[in-house]
Amino acid sequence: MPVEVISDRETWDTFIDAGPSGLLFHRWDFLEITGRWTGYKVLPYGIYRGEELVAVCPLFHKRVCGLSIVLSPPPLQAVVPYLGVVMGKDYATARQSRRESMLQVVADGLREISGDLAPDYFSMSLVPGFRDVRQFSRDGYRVRINYTYAIDLTPPLETLWENLNGKLRTSLRKFEKDGYFMEEGDDLGPLYEAVGRRFSSPEMNIPMVTRRYFEDIFRVYPDHVHVYYLYDRSGALKGAGTTQEYKRYILWVGGPKIDGTSANEYLQWLLLRDAKEKGFPEFENTGANNPNLNMHKAKYNPALSVYLEVSRKNSAGKVAEWVYSSIASSPRIKKRVVPYIE
Repeated sequence: MPVEVISDRETWDTFIDAGPSGLLFHRWDFLEITGRWTGYKVLPYGIYRGEELVAVCPLFHKRVCGLSIVLSPPPLQAVVPYLGVVMGKDYATARQSRRESMLQVVADGLREISGDLAPDYFSMSLVPGFRDVRQFSRDGYRVRINYTYAIDLTPPLETLWENLNGKLRTSLRKFEKDGYFMEEGDDLGPLYEAVGRRFSSPEMNIPMVTRRYFEDIFRVYPDHVHVYYLYDRSGALKGAGTTQEYKRYILWVGGPKIDGTSANEYLQWLLLRDAKEKGFPEFENTGANNPNLNMHKAKYNPALSVYLEVSRKNSAGKVAEWVYSSIASSPRIKKRVVPYIE
């Protein structure tokens, strides 16, 4: 059984939990919720060598105007930066010869999947650290480089502080002196209002997700997804952000500036400290592909981490790609294209 759609939640989540590269985005319920709110059919494929489950690959499939679209993650929801193949727990420590053998099995499996789904347009963004895409290149996939920011949390907190930009340290001292404080919240209302303003603004070329999407994720993963609010001394809300705390500490979705202040800088520092105190090895701040955010995020002295996107399309698929990049993301008409925008 070289390839099959896995139907057992426990089998899937056990595999994701065991491997170092499986993220919360890959877990069963996260996939189901994402599929439900994006309108794609979730296909949780397992790729086998004999009876051994070598890798899993969650794909999202949809037919649009007769075209077969296969994506991982799906588009138009803006909050899953990468997904794709997860190798088994032995892959990271295996000898290179065994790694290449396992990747060959994955390549063969994806060819079988492609034969079944016959995608006109296929795109998959792989997790950071998945660098060996030679098999994809040989099979005619286009490879695109994307970036995220990551801060190594193993140094002492004092070192992390000294690594910050000098002007940023001055700003953070002021917020601390003025009595700003962070609390974990149990109400998504203020977060969603802030995120709604952000994604509905005319200059944003991505749609926002319904509040019920966030509510479902927070309900299912209360131990791994958290919302944090920043308040000033009087208790007025000044910042909001969410984290994923599962294997990695990821600053996931944040709100825009409130009242035009830079209080989000202080919120990010407090979250970095929170990640350090909880023993996470790394603090990831997604968004390194956005030039409007790069200078802000670079103030924390992060390392630039690479993740790769592989894609392939036929002549009909080129039309589908254009539709998603040029029409569905247009701020003027995205509410007509994406019915779950509120």
